[in-house]
Amino acid sequence: MRISTHPIIWCLLLLLSGCVDSYAPEVIQSANNYLVVDGFINGNGSTTIRLSRSINIAEKNTYPPEINASVAIENKNGLRYSLQEDSAGVYTSPQQVLPVDQYRLHIRTSTGREYASDYVLLKQTPPIDNLEGRAQADGLQIYISAHDETRQTQYYRWEYTETWAFTSAYWSRWRFGKGNSERRTYFRRTEDIHHCWRTEASALINTANTLRLSQDAVRDYRLKLIPSSSGRLQSLYSILVRQYAMSAAEFDYWEAIKKNTENIGTLFDPLPSQIQGNVHCLTDDTEPVLGFVGAATVVEQRLFVDRLTLPNEWHPQNEGYERCTGLNTLLHDSTERHGYNMYKFFADTTYRVPVTEIRDSRGTIIGFENQTPDCIDCRLRGSNVKPSFWP
Repeated sequence: MRISTHPIIWCLLLLLSGCVDSYAPEVIQSANNYLVVDGFINGNGSTTIRLSRSINIAEKNTYPPEINASVAIENKNGLRYSLQEDSAGVYTSPQQVLPVDQYRLHIRTSTGREYASDYVLLKQTPPIDNLEGRAQADGLQIYISAHDETRQTQYYRWEYTETWAFTSAYWSRWRFGKGNSERRTYFRRTEDIHHCWRTEASALINTANTLRLSQDAVRDYRLKLIPSSSGRLQSLYSILVRQYAMSAAEFDYWEAIKKNTENIGTLFDPLPSQIQGNVHCLTDDTEPVLGFVGAATVVEQRLFVDRLTLPNEWHPQNEGYERCTGLNTLLHDSTERHGYNMYKFFADTTYRVPVTEIRDSRGTIIGFENQTPDCIDCRLRGSNVKPSFWP
């Protein structure tokens, strides 16, 4: 199940299905335009905060961004670290290292309304002890381990970003265009639209606590299972994991979101619970605000998994290309009989793309094998720009 990272979406997915009566909190049923604060204070890097406005669950619109706000990180001694709006509703600070202290996020909207999160202590996240993938009967299981000898962490959270290489169903070697004399003709394709990379951010909530353990240690936490047939394992797969230490209040917040989004849908699942964040409206203390702003340093680690290291009996599928089972043939004479030439046929790149040429006995090109763009152009499912971290 895929869950958006925006808190408002987590708060809105509170409906039971089937014959059970729907449950919709009053905050969802009434007209609302509440501020949504998504992000945390990064103690050893750039802080990114996304501000938007809530919408009713029945609405189909996207969440409107809160633009032109003044956003800053503050401590109790009056120090302020301002964030700049990089894009609509997205506010980012420069790379910085914050000293251990208590911090909060302060927001002033373009209409003059003020909001602030509670002051929270900057948590020092311990290093990742181990990140590995193990081949199991049902696929590749990603495990992570970490510990804190000082026992100051106890609450852990992980996010990850996956990147994997893939290929389209067919490799197009030709394209149509205009030559130097403006004559429409075909050329050898110089841009590779067969090899691409796809990147996706984690959606599920991954948390753990060590309160009941004798040591502040998480061993072999099951972060993600990749089925053996997944296209992620077609060639080379990478996962970048970010680890965060949390406070007890922040852990409870994420657990409530997890309960409301991942475990609801049947009669026997827990009922939705009200999610309490730590952001408040200073202008009007009765106005609800959605979101929790914690503060922690971030620890990252990347893992690569090569297809050659996985069991031979695994057969990763080229996902998205299942229907691409053959090529069509188009010859010059067939197009001319129907009143249009080869160039016009391929000029609309959203319709057909040439793959390989067809030659007569003298070596002259007389046509092309072709297919639809979704079978050929991998850029429709990813990017053909090699990531900077890719080997």
